[in-house]
Amino acid sequence: MGVMRTLKIMRQLLPEWTLPEKMTVTWDIGNRREVTYAQKKFCEYLADGWMAFSEEPKGRRQIFTFNPQLERIVLIPPLGGG
Repeated sequence: MGVMRTLKIMRQLLPEWTLPEKMTVTWDIGNRREVTYAQKKFCEYLADGWMAFSEEPKGRRQIFTFNPQLERIVLIPPLGGG
């Protein structure tokens, strides 16, 4: 079973943006419908500028493609800077 969640950040950091409160998607690797939905959401968030990280026993690493075999994916919103 895999899980993908958005990381919640303080609204004060992005007052002009409307961020989802929290998004969680779970999937069973044997369920094609759940995997397809999770992949669709993953791609939507990345297209909007979010970054994705896998959390593994070895540590956190940035990922650029959806892998349904990962147990945990964390999505981080884009932050403006300068």
